[in-house]
Amino acid sequence: PYSSCTAAVCCRGAYLPPFPGAVMMLLCGLLAVPFASGAVVIDAMKHDIQQIQAGSFDTIIGKFRDDAVSAVWYYKESNGGDEKFLDEYQKVAKELKGIVKVCAMDCERFGKFCKDAGVVETPTVMIYPPNPQPSFPLQGELTSKRITNVLTKSVPSFVTTLTADNEAAFLTSDPSKPKVILFSNKPKAPFMWRALSAEMVFKRTIKFAFATEEANAELAKKFKVKKFPSIVMQRGGKAEQKETYSGDINFQAIYAWVNLYSESGMGDKVKSAGGSESSSEEAKPWLIQDIPELTGPSHNDVCFKSEGLCVIYLKKGGITEAETTMLTGLKNRFTSHLDGRGTVLKWMWMDLDAEPNLAEMFEVSTVPGAAVFNPHKRLRFTKLDDEVTADETSMAALVDKIMGGDARFKPVKGQKLPTWSVRAKEEKKKTEL
Repeated sequence: PYSSCTAAVCCRGAYLPPFPGAVMMLLCGLLAVPFASGAVVIDAMKHDIQQIQAGSFDTIIGKFRDDAVSAVWYYKESNGGDEKFLDEYQKVAKELKGIVKVCAMDCERFGKFCKDAGVVETPTVMIYPPNPQPSFPLQGELTSKRITNVLTKSVPSFVTTLTADNEAAFLTSDPSKPKVILFSNKPKAPFMWRALSAEMVFKRTIKFAFATEEANAELAKKFKVKKFPSIVMQRGGKAEQKETYSGDINFQAIYAWVNLYSESGMGDKVKSAGGSESSSEEAKPWLIQDIPELTGPSHNDVCFKSEGLCVIYLKKGGITEAETTMLTGLKNRFTSHLDGRGTVLKWMWMDLDAEPNLAEMFEVSTVPGAAVFNPHKRLRFTKLDDEVTADETSMAALVDKIMGGDARFKPVKGQKLPTWSVRAKEEKKKTEL
């Protein structure tokens, strides 16, 4: 009897006429051998390597050169050296999955492209760092460890290492951008964290920081961090939302969590007349201070544009640590006492010397003094009696008097606030404009 074997099974597209069954089986087996041995086979189900073609290079790699790091293994499908290299390169792709594009191109199919790319022999691994750095072939021994090391070093970092000097600026600048902080007991930010900060959307929409257990102990306490490593996020226009990450510590899992709060187009930069870039959203340190200073720039955030009464500690000059501690204690005490009763008290302080127009309005004769301002509907305030000095006892008594309905509020003349003073920083900004 005669039987035939389909061309696709026998020889990948070559046509064979019918032969006796046994002969045909032998021919099929012989023709299959060259393609099973010494061939590079990249299986999408088995490998993390992304195969690309000459026509897709720009779409996958070229147009992302400003933001991303990529590697391309130029190989020849029939080359035994490339076949041996496949497993080594797969280790790189697996380790850097989702972080760096680890690609491959067959130079037997796309010879002209490989020649134009400067490929002389295979295997060749070409590294494509972010612009303006030029691409380059990796010289020497091609091991997974070495390739991974070169790629990770090519990834830029947009991580802010926090110190006592820059914590407030980091947390309060760009209020619309979520802030994500890695608290660690290690001295340096890991590659994974740097890679997240450099992701092409995140680097415009999210701010990443690194804090250590030793250098940022107070900040860790503020975010209620008790174990290291821990990842926390602060978000909201007034930094009011704080969330601790509870998932796995790996790139993909953290990326998915952060991406929930990332919005394209945020965090745009603006150029000054001198050409230097700066954020379009200035720092607002008062958003994270327990007892913020009441000033022109801060007054809407800390008092006038939110619910509640403003309890203002009035003094000449800056506030001391002891005074801050006293006011924080009163704040905590009344927050707990009034919880659920619908009354909101916002605590702050004001420098009467720096705000002479407001000082004239309050008519404070004894310093330090205190006033409680109602900024809603009709502008009005009440204050301590002229001969009473503001301290923990007198301020608590003033608040109790208000809560009991016994305080008399004085309307602001003309229902218009006096002009706020322009501080040195604001004056500098105006002259730059």
